[in-house]
Amino acid sequence: MKKIIFILFITICSATYAQVKVYKGNSKSFSDIVYTINDQKVYIGNSTSYFDIIYTITEDKIYTGNTTTIQDCRYTIEDGKVYRGNSNFYTELLYTFDNTMVYKGNSTSVFDCLLTIQGGMVYLGNSTNINDVIAVIEGPVNVGVLACILGPY
Repeated sequence: MKKIIFILFITICSATYAQVKVYKGNSKSFSDIVYTINDQKVYIGNSTSYFDIIYTITEDKIYTGNTTTIQDCRYTIEDGKVYRGNSNFYTELLYTFDNTMVYKGNSTSVFDCLLTIQGGMVYLGNSTNINDVIAVIEGPVNVGVLACILGPY
């Protein structure tokens, strides 16, 4: 059921919003665009050029570049968890997430909170202080995908 919801979410995001912009810090300036997400591709900066594709997103995987081959699988997203590579083993678990928080590993403790997402803002840790904003998101994006492109891994 969760996979179906994730697939539906990605499909709706692709159909409803042509592009999702991710800005650096507390900015919405054109010069601060870090990523553009368009048609299940993540581009560097404000580009949608084939040469600037850094990730390709499928139902439950994120691949490096413009490919969907197993050897290029960077992350697997499954049941509110992000795993390294083409894996869903506990030892490869990087993040646990819900609708608004991303946690380190298998934790849901506030002490292990890496990112808080609220109102289109991404905050560092368990904070909603304006001084802790690391990114602004313009458009809907899956929290797991956001953890992968902004997180430390």
